[in-house]
Amino acid sequence: MPNKPNKQQIITVLIKDIQCDIVDYRQLYKLMLKQHQCYLKFDGVLLSQLTAQQRPLISQLTQRSQQRTQQLHNLGLPINNQSMNKLIHALPNAIQSKLQQQWQTLETLVKQCHDLNQRNGILSANFSELLNQVYAQIPQQNDNNAYSTPHLMQY
Repeated sequence: MPNKPNKQQIITVLIKDIQCDIVDYRQLYKLMLKQHQCYLKFDGVLLSQLTAQQRPLISQLTQRSQQRTQQLHNLGLPINNQSMNKLIHALPNAIQSKLQQQWQTLETLVKQCHDLNQRNGILSANFSELLNQVYAQIPQQNDNNAYSTPHLMQY
């Protein structure tokens, strides 16, 4: 049975996870910007590829967020917005400043991704609505029609 990690080990993992999250959120943001352009260009093929690239990043970010919640709990901190600040201010000055900066960077990246996701969601709804309008105007006389629903985004 593995030993229960001590507080220093928990904090070390937490700091590394924040650093990994910063890298992954930057990558996610870049993919979401490309996704935004795909909606504007009606590029369904690239849009599907970008979505596939985003899935593992989102999964990893979600997993680390859940681990961070558990780590804060293991440190005896409540699970709320002030817990990370309490933890940061309890650390030695040498670590405190850098971690505070990283935490603020992560918060900014999360907000930027959230905002861009909201905008992409609106574009996605508009994209879907436009496609539905196009589908409604296309005569469905022949199943081999190159512009039928399954083929529309392949060109």
